[in-house]
Amino acid sequence: MENKNNNDGGEEVSIDGDILESILSYLPLLDLDSAYQVSKSWNRAVFFSLRRLKSMPWLFVYNQRNSPPYTMAATAVAYDPKSDAWIEIKTVSTPVEYVSVARSSHSTLLYALSPARLSFSIDAFHLTWRHVAAPRVWRIDPIVAVVGRNLIVAGGVCDFEEDRFAVELHDMESSDGEWERCESMPDFLYESASATWLSVAVSSEKMYVTEKRSGVTCSFDPETRSWTKLPDLCPGEYSLYSRSIGFSGNSLIMAGIIGNEDNPTRIELWEVIVSDESPMSLKFELIGSMPKSCLDKVRGIDSDWPLTSIALNAVGDMVYIHDAAENGGDIVAAEIDGGKLCKWRTLPNADATWNKSHAGERVIVACSNVGFSDLKLAFRNHLSFSTSKY
Repeated sequence: MENKNNNDGGEEVSIDGDILESILSYLPLLDLDSAYQVSKSWNRAVFFSLRRLKSMPWLFVYNQRNSPPYTMAATAVAYDPKSDAWIEIKTVSTPVEYVSVARSSHSTLLYALSPARLSFSIDAFHLTWRHVAAPRVWRIDPIVAVVGRNLIVAGGVCDFEEDRFAVELHDMESSDGEWERCESMPDFLYESASATWLSVAVSSEKMYVTEKRSGVTCSFDPETRSWTKLPDLCPGEYSLYSRSIGFSGNSLIMAGIIGNEDNPTRIELWEVIVSDESPMSLKFELIGSMPKSCLDKVRGIDSDWPLTSIALNAVGDMVYIHDAAENGGDIVAAEIDGGKLCKWRTLPNADATWNKSHAGERVIVACSNVGFSDLKLAFRNHLSFSTSKY
C-alpha cells in the first residue's frame, strides 16, 4: 500500500498490488469494466484479478415476434448471479429479422430453422449467427445440438418423410459444407422422436438424449456417427414423472420431479456418472433438493396449475430451473459448490421475464458463461447495459 500527501496536508491512500487485485476479483463484470478505465495501473489490476474471478453464468431472456418478420426485441434481460441483479441489455442497431422463430437447446445454443436454411448462435451474448443450408430432411420439431465442431439435427421429421428418425451432421470446419446422414435415432424413441418430448445435453464429445417422461436414454457420438443405448434415468427408489438434463462443467446433471402433475412434492437433482468403459452401468449421486419454498415459486401464484415439466439450464457452477410451460412461476437458481447444490435463490420473473412479453411475442431462455472479453465484445457491438428495476 502506498501513501501520498494530498493538498490539505493529509494523506491520500493508494491501493495497489495484490490488495487491489483481490478487491477487484469480488466485483461483478460490469463494475470491472468501469475499474478497467480508471488508469493504467487499475487496467493491469483488472487483468490480473480475472485469474481469481469465479465464472458465474448469466441467464438470458429474449423476446421475439411470433410471426414474420420474426424480429428479436431490441431489449433483452439477463440475470447476473454475482451481482444478484437483472440487467437490461439494449442494442442501438436495428433488431435482427430471423428466418423463423428462434429456439434454445442445451442451455447455450440458439437456432432458427426454415426450409431454406438453419441459423444458429453459440457465443455468450448471441451476437454472431451462422447460416448454413437447411438439412436435406424436412423437419418441424427436431433436436439441434452443437458438439465440438459438429452441428447435429435429429428427429422432428415431417410425416411424409421416409425416415422419421433421420439424423444429419454438418461439420462446421469442413470446406464443402454438406450435410451427412448418420445412423438414425433408436427405434425405442418411436413415440417421442422430437424436441417436445426429449431433453438434450451435450459434453465436449457427445450428445445425450432422454425422454422426459420415461427416462429412456441414449447418447450420440459424432465421431462414429452412431448411437449408444444407456440405462433409463430412474435413480433407485425415486419415482419421477418428468426429468430434464444438462451439463455443469464436465458433469451430467439431471433434475427430476417427484409426485404427480397436480401435486408435485419435490424436485431433486443428481449427478449422473456415465462410464466410458461400461456405459450400461450408471451411478446417481444426489447433489441437492430444491427447498419447498422454491418449488412453490416455480409453480407460481396459481398452485392449482399442473407442473408438467421443467426446463433446466446448467452451465459452469450454476443451475437454473423454471416451469417449461412458462405459466408465470419464478426461476430458481442454485450454485454448485464442492459437488453439492447450495445457495438456492428465486429470481422473481415479474416483468423481467416472460410476463414482460407482449401479445404476439414469445420468450427464449438461454444461459452462457460470460467473460470479460465477451463483455468488451458486446460493447464493441454497441450493446448497452443497465441494472433493471425488477
